[in-house]
Amino acid sequence: MNFTEPSHKKILGILFIVFSALGLLGLVFYDFFMDFVLNLAAMDNEPMPTEMMWIFDLIDSLLWAIAILFLIPKIVIGFALINGRKWAMMPALVYGIIGLLSFPVGTLIGIYCILIYTAKPNTEEGFERRDN
Repeated sequence: MNFTEPSHKKILGILFIVFSALGLLGLVFYDFFMDFVLNLAAMDNEPMPTEMMWIFDLIDSLLWAIAILFLIPKIVIGFALINGRKWAMMPALVYGIIGLLSFPVGTLIGIYCILIYTAKPNTEEGFERRDN
């Protein structure tokens, strides 16, 4: 398989966009779910302890910080890969390597990214073999 074809970069861009959008969607679902659970807990006549609310706010802030650092740039890089921007391959490799930790889908996308980045053009296709 020739990984130097531009179609592989477009596929990688689509994968980056789809899985980053799914991650953001999951984070939004987590926010709504935790708000629902905390509102159910607050329905009792007892007030919520401020320490507990602080911890949930901290966890929520950390998750959104991770999303800003990893998911949103991957969407931008995905669109750049689809449009054929040359600068997008190096950040795609960095995020692909970081994605290796996210088993199993991130690992597969990371391996695919490394294969695309390290692929060398096949020079044998343009030449015919001569028998002397």
